[in-house]
Amino acid sequence: MTLNFFFGDEDFLIEKAINKIKQETLGDNINEFNCKSVDNPNYALFLELLMSNGTMFGESLVVIKCPKYFLESKQKEKLDDKQTQQLINALNNLSPRVHFILVCPTPRGEKKKPDSRKKLYKEILKLTKPQEFPSYKNYEDYKLIPIIKKMAAEINLKINPKEASLLVQVTGASLRDLSNQLEKLKLYAYPLDTITAPMIIELSSSNSDIFALVDLILAKNYIDALDLISQILQKEHYLPSLAFIQSTFSSLVQIKLFSQSLSSYELAQMLNQNEFVVKKNIEKVRGVDLEELIRLRIDLIKAEYNLKTGTIKDPITAYQLAFLGEKSA
Repeated sequence: MTLNFFFGDEDFLIEKAINKIKQETLGDNINEFNCKSVDNPNYALFLELLMSNGTMFGESLVVIKCPKYFLESKQKEKLDDKQTQQLINALNNLSPRVHFILVCPTPRGEKKKPDSRKKLYKEILKLTKPQEFPSYKNYEDYKLIPIIKKMAAEINLKINPKEASLLVQVTGASLRDLSNQLEKLKLYAYPLDTITAPMIIELSSSNSDIFALVDLILAKNYIDALDLISQILQKEHYLPSLAFIQSTFSSLVQIKLFSQSLSSYELAQMLNQNEFVVKKNIEKVRGVDLEELIRLRIDLIKAEYNLKTGTIKDPITAYQLAFLGEKSA
């Protein structure tokens, strides 16, 4: 018998930890008889699960998602002393043929932990060492880079630290989202096995109105640009769109600088971009002052800095200041 207690707000890591135990205890022989997963059972079912003896044909695994028993919230399970003691007794008499995993997922970003005052949790601490799976922040790319490299290697991909950092910028810090994006990048990069920055940027922007947003900014149509940004922010975090816009304006500055001396082919080679995209961007910046492109690029960097440091809380305000070139406090 083993008892595990997992908690935290990174559900992707919790899921991987559960799957690892499944593989170690059951191997490939996983079925409805030897593996059971229950979501937030009531008291009677919770007690019944803890008292289960498993199957006659070997070991079994029971995964119980039970945050309402350990978190202080409106949805918490109210137990009297007798019920609490019955659960404690069951925990101390678990079947040796059953592996139990108690899971207490917490709301993402709220840094909640199991209530240490609860008798049931105090008993858990006596029986096993709880494992926490906290989520990462968008600015913690230095922690995420080795994780991303490992996830990429697991699907036979290569990604350098710089590109891994960019992936965090455009995707966010959710490991599930990063894993899904790596899977898409694998298909996108085929037959290559190394992820590049242009691949990340092009894929991240493929399902948004981000290209239209760049056009509105270049045309100084800031009212419509802010309206479009508001729509984009309803679908995703501010970082992906902001990272793409910054990268685009960095590219536009270089195109404006060198388009008179280099051909579109040479520019495409220099920027590692598709020549067709470069040609379109040459047309876009033809009537835009270089100083204005540089100014926008710098102010967009400031906008990201202000948002990440909390100097500005509202992304729309940060964008507005960047567009108008006003100094923020």
